[in-house]
Amino acid sequence: MNTGALISTGGKPLVRWLLLATMLLLAAVASAQPSPARAAAEAAQQQVQPGNNSPFWTDIEAMRRGFTQVQTIDAGVLVNPGGELWRKLHEGPFPFWGAIWLVGVPGAILLFWFFAGPMKLHSTETGRLIRRFASWERALHWTAATCFLILAVTGFTLFFGKYYVEALLTYPVYSWVAKAAVTLHNFTAPVFAVTLVLLFAAFVKRNLWGVYDWGWLRRLGGFIGKGEPPSGFFNAGEKLWFWFGVTALGLVMIVSGAVLLLPVYNQTRDVLAAADIVHLSAALLLVGASFGHVYMGTIGMRGALRAMREGVVDETWAKEHHSVWHDDLLAGRAHEASDAPLLAPTAAPENPR
Repeated sequence: MNTGALISTGGKPLVRWLLLATMLLLAAVASAQPSPARAAAEAAQQQVQPGNNSPFWTDIEAMRRGFTQVQTIDAGVLVNPGGELWRKLHEGPFPFWGAIWLVGVPGAILLFWFFAGPMKLHSTETGRLIRRFASWERALHWTAATCFLILAVTGFTLFFGKYYVEALLTYPVYSWVAKAAVTLHNFTAPVFAVTLVLLFAAFVKRNLWGVYDWGWLRRLGGFIGKGEPPSGFFNAGEKLWFWFGVTALGLVMIVSGAVLLLPVYNQTRDVLAAADIVHLSAALLLVGASFGHVYMGTIGMRGALRAMREGVVDETWAKEHHSVWHDDLLAGRAHEASDAPLLAPTAAPENPR
C-alpha cells in the first residue's frame, strides 16, 4: 500500500481540518487577552470594589446570614447595619442634647428658686409633731436614693467620659476611672432593682389617684390661686413622680439594664443596641425628673427634708401641704407611721430647713 499517496490525496481533508482547528484556537486565545481599555476598566473597578464582590456585599447589607463553623448568635452576620444607627446616635445627638438636658433642667429649677423662693408655711408651727414615715420606710428610701446616685454618676461617667471627662483627667487616668465605674455600676444595679420593687410595694397604696388630685394639678400645686389645694398623703406632683419616674421609667431601666448586664440569653447585636438606646434615653428622663423631686424634697419646700430625715412633720405643715391626710388623721381614717400617738408633743418646734 502506498502510504504517501494516501496522505497526499486522501489525507487533504484531515490536514484542512487540523489547520482550521488551530486557527480557531489561536483566535480564541487572542480574544481572551484583554484589550488596553478593558484592562483599565477592570483595574478601576478593582479599586472601587475589590474582588468585584458586589453580590456578596449586597447580601450582607440585606442582612442575609452566611455559613460558619462558629456556633454562636450572629456568627453568620459579617456586618450589622443596625450598628451604624447606634454609632450615629452615640456620637451625635445623645452627647450634645443629653448634656444640655442634664445642665438645663437643674439650671431652670435653680432660676425658678432664685425668683420664687421656697414654699413656706402661712401659719406658725404648733410644735406638735406627726410621724409621717417609719424608720424602715426612710431606710428604704435612702437606700434607693444612694443606689440611684451611684448609678447616675457612674453611668454618665461612662457615656460622657470620652467627650468631657477624658479631657479633664487624660486618657490613662480616665481608663482607671471608667473601669471602676463599670464595676460599681454593674454591682449596684441589682441592689437598686430590688430596692425599687420594695419601694413600689411600700408606697403604692398611698399613691392611688384621688379626685382632689385633679384640682391640685389645675392649680399647679398652689402657684395658681390662693393657698395650696387639698392633697392626700402624697400630692399629685409626688404621685406623678411615683408612677412615671419610679414605676414606669424604673421598670424600663431594670429590663433594659438586665438585657445589657446579662448578655447570656442569645441576644442579638440589634437587641443589645436597642436596649442600650432605651436604657440611655430612660436614664436621661429619669435623672431629669429626679431633679424636680430632689428640689421639692430639699430647698423647694421647707420641712420636707425633715420628714424623710427624721420621719416627722409639724402639725401645721401637714395641715397646709396635705390637708386631706391631716383631716383623715383627726377623723381616725388614717394613722401615723408605726401607729405612733397622734400629734405627739415635742419640747420646742425646730426651724425646718
